[in-house]
Amino acid sequence: MAFDIPNWVSIIIELGIGIAIAIAVYKLQTRTSKLAEELLSRISFMTSRVDSLLEQRRVDEQSKKAFECTRIIDHLEYIQKKELELKEYLTDFISGDTTSEQLQYFIKQNFMPIAKYRIHEIEDATRQLGDKLNDNKLRLDFLSYIEAFLNLSETVMVDGKRQNDDDLESFIISINLQVRRVQEFLTRFHKEIEQNDDSAK
Repeated sequence: MAFDIPNWVSIIIELGIGIAIAIAVYKLQTRTSKLAEELLSRISFMTSRVDSLLEQRRVDEQSKKAFECTRIIDHLEYIQKKELELKEYLTDFISGDTTSEQLQYFIKQNFMPIAKYRIHEIEDATRQLGDKLNDNKLRLDFLSYIEAFLNLSETVMVDGKRQNDDDLESFIISINLQVRRVQEFLTRFHKEIEQNDDSAK
């Protein structure tokens, strides 16, 4: 004779198994939910950290760009001042108010060493800027100006020879063009700093 489990016992057993399964599923879901929350929290932290690092890098690059542009502007303003002094010396030389020795002394001792030092600093600042300039043509235009400026400086050297007044007058015209170019570059570099400031807001 088979042993029959009463219906009410089987219902209790089934109910117990169902409750045990429900508790197990609930615990599993709770644990999974906590893991998901922890994972989302970590992802959120990492994302905000990356955003913060990217923002800091952007601010650092803008600061570096502003510094290098300001450095170039300072050197350009000084070069412009020296070019105007050179123009004055050449004008005085043509009119006979300055001797050849005085002109040569100014060029060799005062103009050339300072101009070369400033140009070296400008070239370094231009390298530091790399591709950070908004004006895509500014870097190439500026490098071509530097080359023209150095060529003019070398050409103006008197080297003890009596220079033709026409040559000296053409040097003065070249200096006027150089000074205008310096003014153009000053404007363009100032604009770079302004755009830099605008994008930082």
